[in-house]
Amino acid sequence: MFKLGCHRNNETQEYYYSDLYNVEQKSSYERIVIGLAQGHINTVLDLTAVLNEPFYMLYILHTPRTGNKPGRYQSQAVTYDNISMLLKRFKNFFENDARHDLWIHSPKTNTTIIYDRHNLIYLYGFTDEQVHIIEKKSLKKESINIPCPHVHCYNSEYDIFESELVNEYQWIRTQLHDEDI
Repeated sequence: MFKLGCHRNNETQEYYYSDLYNVEQKSSYERIVIGLAQGHINTVLDLTAVLNEPFYMLYILHTPRTGNKPGRYQSQAVTYDNISMLLKRFKNFFENDARHDLWIHSPKTNTTIIYDRHNLIYLYGFTDEQVHIIEKKSLKKESINIPCPHVHCYNSEYDIFESELVNEYQWIRTQLHDEDI
């Protein structure tokens, strides 16, 4: 089971990045994008640990496989410990299924961490501490491209986790935005 695939030799195979990062600048934002071979949730937790509480999580369920409604599921204010428990519990689901994106926001530093369906981690409003974490991981600075064509995998083995995640937490659900689809 994997989250992101590409076509090679007439087969769909898992696609993973080669431990890369890049700083992308546009007129409206500056962000760091990270493409890892593995350890996505641990990296998200490392990048979150250096920020200030409270946090807000946004779970974007864009491709449900169960009776759950697609939508943006936003948390109330949470602590790092709350985030850590949730991400560790659902680690395999987040890392091996593409039906969702996850955002973590710290209002005090105005930093947003996004872990998306393409197995990429984005940092908006990143801090010096987060840059230091990236440097310690010895990631190679290089442009990161999503494979084209590619495949998102929605694995039935994780359907139970979708329901548990949506139903066990106190989310405020709103409609998907156009860019979520």
